[in-house]
Amino acid sequence: MEQRYYETYYQHETRHWWFRWRFALIHDVITQIKGMPPRPRMLDAGCGTGQMLKVLQRHGDAVGLDLSPEAIAFAASRDAKNLVLGSVTQPPFSPGSFDIALALDVIEHVDDDQTILKGLLELIKPGGALILTVPAYESLWSDHDKINRHRRRYRTGQLRACVEGAGFEIDRITYCNTLLFPPVYLIRRAQSLKRHFFPKPDDKISSDLHSYPGIVNSALYRLMLFENRLLRRWDMPAGVSILAVARRPLVPEVDLDPVEMRIEMPEPAGVA
Repeated sequence: MEQRYYETYYQHETRHWWFRWRFALIHDVITQIKGMPPRPRMLDAGCGTGQMLKVLQRHGDAVGLDLSPEAIAFAASRDAKNLVLGSVTQPPFSPGSFDIALALDVIEHVDDDQTILKGLLELIKPGGALILTVPAYESLWSDHDKINRHRRRYRTGQLRACVEGAGFEIDRITYCNTLLFPPVYLIRRAQSLKRHFFPKPDDKISSDLHSYPGIVNSALYRLMLFENRLLRRWDMPAGVSILAVARRPLVPEVDLDPVEMRIEMPEPAGVA
């Protein structure tokens, strides 16, 4: 992300409908993951300006990790706890340190997304979970992607192959932000045509984060909460984003060959 936009994210995170929707979505996902301890240890990898970390800390012991000193500073200013400056590829944690790792709109920022996922695999306990969100469809590429320094947008099949290639087993993968997909698609295709004929220098482009009138912001948030209720039961066929939940496989039990298990016992001594 462009450094100058961290302040914008910081200002919008507690009020904007999109952030509030995502907090509610991740709350639902965490509560639906089976086999977790009552207070799971969680890693928010790429924690940004910290509001999601504060949401996670209501569910368990959460640690925020980010490469950006600016992001860590903003997160600390909102009193987020357990902040660590560092990289997933060279993590300052022991293997198997976490029950759940989250990478929310993170892996699209790097050239080698699978290396990031392999790093997260090592940090998650066997049987632990990964929660992942990414932007969907290259056809939705916009100035917002450029500002955020995205390398790509995904389809579900592409993301599944990447996650499984890193060693995870997929529990669920679905599109989300579906109800707003039609208007977003039309707007971004129009923006794409405009960029083609009337290109702007990078310092003149803007992100999709805008302030909305209170009634509009509230209506969009309520619409997305309705979608979250649908997602509790069904996967979505298309959307602006993709949500995936995956597991680090349990250590397989070793099946010993009965021949290898046979122990040669000495013959009993003869009776004199």
